[in-house]
Amino acid sequence: MTESTGHEPDPTSAAKQKDVPLGPACMVVFIFFLVALCVLVAFMSFMLTGKQGGRAAYAVREQLIPWVDQSSLSQPDQVAIIDELTSLASQMERDELTSRQLTRLGARLQDSTILQWGVVEEINRAAQRTKGLTEQEKSDFALACDRWLRAAGEGKLSMIEMEFAFQSIATKEPRSGRLTLKESISDEQLREFYRRVLSICEKYKVPSEPFDKSVSQVFKAMIEDGLAEK
Repeated sequence: MTESTGHEPDPTSAAKQKDVPLGPACMVVFIFFLVALCVLVAFMSFMLTGKQGGRAAYAVREQLIPWVDQSSLSQPDQVAIIDELTSLASQMERDELTSRQLTRLGARLQDSTILQWGVVEEINRAAQRTKGLTEQEKSDFALACDRWLRAAGEGKLSMIEMEFAFQSIATKEPRSGRLTLKESISDEQLREFYRRVLSICEKYKVPSEPFDKSVSQVFKAMIEDGLAEK
């Protein structure tokens, strides 16, 4: 038999040596993870902010300008609005606009009722041509369209309200969102359109005197308001 040395290993002591606490190590890893995540978020934010003007300019040149060019707006208004958009895109490309200005412009340009105004001019011409409306009705119709343009210029007319007024006499293209008049429109449909436009004007208490600004002038004022730092 072998003799005991008197220094046999203590099982409890060995277990304690093996059970190294993992809490501090996990905390260090977690802190490093948070730091890396913060750096990544800051980097992505910088990249997005840095390219914001370029992306906006691309959208204006490749989407908005062609949309206006193919619209039913009058030729003078088309030219003036496209010139305004071209100048705006150049400012965006040169990073001359702040994030706030880009945000304000985006809110005004997205689903803009003013850029849809060609369809309003078309329906007004249809009303003036028909023999089924009296001269007084034609005059009232034109005045209501003027008041509606004022409401749009003041940012009061929403796209939902515009589509409601055109509900029975126009279709909306799925991809472009463009409103297009139907080929056949009755005199009663013209009267219903007039009543809806008039109700919207009354809702916003739009003045009843003639509005002497063109669509392009209203559009320019909208852009200037978007660029104003308020």
